[in-house]
Amino acid sequence: MTYGALALGACGLAGQAFLQGSPVTGEVTSAAALRGAQQSAQSAPQPSSAFPSVAMAAAGMAVAGGLARSALAGAGKRTRASAIVCNFSKETELGAQAPLGFFDPAGFCTDEATFKDLRAKELKHGRLAMMGALGLLTQSVVQVPGMEGVPKGVEACTVGNGQVGFIGVLAIIAGLEAAVFVQDPSKEPGNFGNPVPWFDDYSTEMRAKELNNGRIAMFSAIGIIAASLYTGKPAIEQFGA
Repeated sequence: MTYGALALGACGLAGQAFLQGSPVTGEVTSAAALRGAQQSAQSAPQPSSAFPSVAMAAAGMAVAGGLARSALAGAGKRTRASAIVCNFSKETELGAQAPLGFFDPAGFCTDEATFKDLRAKELKHGRLAMMGALGLLTQSVVQVPGMEGVPKGVEACTVGNGQVGFIGVLAIIAGLEAAVFVQDPSKEPGNFGNPVPWFDDYSTEMRAKELNNGRIAMFSAIGIIAASLYTGKPAIEQFGA
């Protein structure tokens, strides 16, 4: 029994040395784990002084138990962290679809956080482009009071009362950016709430449609502006109307 107790005690001392720092691997576990193992050893029943080897064995077993608990907890955390990291795949996110798949030729999207930030910005720009393209078409046929004599093309923002209207549009955009289009970290990127309460559809299909319509609208707005600057004609007249 004496030799067995001495062996257990030696294992316990080796375990405590590993907790404090292993010269082979250079790993150092947390001080909280070391203190927990030491407290377990101190709380174990103390035998009589006639059996010091038994006391050493009990302390060794307590320290070894603390080491095992610390190792298992660390392994569990590493496993959970690996699972979280592996869950994200930008190639399977909403908007990655045929024929281009996930289109990022410049390599801007490097991780999940970057993806969420860029997706929220893409949706903002798409919504702004939809309103802008519609506005460019509307102002070609309808002029609000006070804008008589203002050109109907993109140059309207530089002439007379058109400058006032342009400043008003910028103020509306700033208000939306500061108070409405504010990303909640607990929601999907671009989910800023439903502005139309009677049309409550946040399905995957509807989200994909909004994203694609916004992408088309960005091309549309750029095309209208470029054509208007090149020909000098407002948007509706580009169709020969």
